[in-house]
Amino acid sequence: MEDSNWPLISACMLLFQYTGDAAYIVDPTGRIFEANENCQNILGIDREDILGKTINDLWDIGLFDKSTKIFLGYDDTDVATLLHGLNENGLEDYNVEDAPRLSLYAIEKKTAVTGINKLASNGKIVLYVCIPVFRNDGMLDFVISIVRDLTDTMMLKSKLSKMTLDLEYLKSLQYTSSFIGSSPAMMRVKYLVSQAASSDATILISGETGTGKEVVAKEIFTKSNRRDKPYIRINCSAIPESLFESELFGYEKGAFTGALNTRKIGLLEMSNEGTILLDEIEDLPLPMQAKLLRVLQEQEIIRVGGNEIVKIDVRVIATSNKDLKQMVEDGLFRRDFYYRLNVISIHIPPLCERREDIVALAGTFLNRFNEKYKRSKFFEPYAITRLEAYNWPGNVRDLEHTVERLVVIGDQPEITGEDVELAINGDRISPVKELPNLQDMMDAYERQLLENAIKKYKSSRKTAEALGVSQPTILRKMKRLGISPK
Repeated sequence: MEDSNWPLISACMLLFQYTGDAAYIVDPTGRIFEANENCQNILGIDREDILGKTINDLWDIGLFDKSTKIFLGYDDTDVATLLHGLNENGLEDYNVEDAPRLSLYAIEKKTAVTGINKLASNGKIVLYVCIPVFRNDGMLDFVISIVRDLTDTMMLKSKLSKMTLDLEYLKSLQYTSSFIGSSPAMMRVKYLVSQAASSDATILISGETGTGKEVVAKEIFTKSNRRDKPYIRINCSAIPESLFESELFGYEKGAFTGALNTRKIGLLEMSNEGTILLDEIEDLPLPMQAKLLRVLQEQEIIRVGGNEIVKIDVRVIATSNKDLKQMVEDGLFRRDFYYRLNVISIHIPPLCERREDIVALAGTFLNRFNEKYKRSKFFEPYAITRLEAYNWPGNVRDLEHTVERLVVIGDQPEITGEDVELAINGDRISPVKELPNLQDMMDAYERQLLENAIKKYKSSRKTAEALGVSQPTILRKMKRLGISPK
């Protein structure tokens, strides 16, 4: 290799010696004519034993683990892609049937190539970058093959990924404060909310009834760039199927029997530039799914009875308490509509799967209802134990209503474990032989509530104001339940 650029070669060898990378240089025939001392540390073979060998010789002597065949890409930018994929997925995602011998591949293709392999001699995982160097006349001069030890990277990648994710969670907390929970599951939800809020992508929020899907949807809206624009919630289970189209799209004057004599603007048009929440999307009729699919794709509507195309700019958030994917398989939900909704998916786990959030939630609700009802109640330790032990089939909403009952009922400031069991119906915690009569239980609860309220407020009028009903309603209930005005 007398004609080669030796000053460049010497500079490369010195550079990679200091970076800790192994490096060797291959001539156009595939023979190694220069190598640095790091080859011993990384490849496990002396520099003198490499010089004069061909790339095929290195394979033949078993330097590489031939069972691990890893290869990716032809250009320099793939180095970053490969390393990112390595950290995310591991080696198995890059296995191929027949991995090329990268230095020879760079000679053949006359372009830089990258790849990862495992050394048979010492088990190290190494990254290869092979870069061809050309003469002034365009002919290939040599290929620099750089080898970096990734073993430590592989060992640390899971720890680094966890630390990175934890940092993202912590950063997200400063943006997300409207819903409560410090469990890993809820921290993940908070992180997704902080990321999704800054986009205009369609979001599908799933979870059982009472888990707080609407709270999460509102949080996304308040943190988004559309927070100063309209936010309209549509309960898909509450609108009759015959009225869906006119309610969502609006209609022109006289479009159908019963239509107003003026144009009506629909909810989609009213939410222009803002956000629309399609709550309980699983109850949306199939014909309306097809029409809304077009809205999501084209961002345009046509009012009922009209032919004018109206352009809109609406961010859509949908919630569901059912398995939409299974509904798709059962033919109950459109497949194309499901995938168009499910651009960003946020699942809120049930409360029984994140019990570490129960105490914080219960404390927040206790403070809220103490302030609302002018009380100063607190939980005894056993009350907290009973709250944490319960499965909460109604999730966060169930817990909220239970805490409200505990604050309203009873005159003592402390809330005991027995109070908790009574509030959430003891038969669910300690099964009884016979089911109680539901009406008797409701009457007993209503009687206790009214007696305590009257004792506190001293009159039926003030009691009615405190409970949010009319005075005649209070008097009628007192008479039915046998409660004396005194």
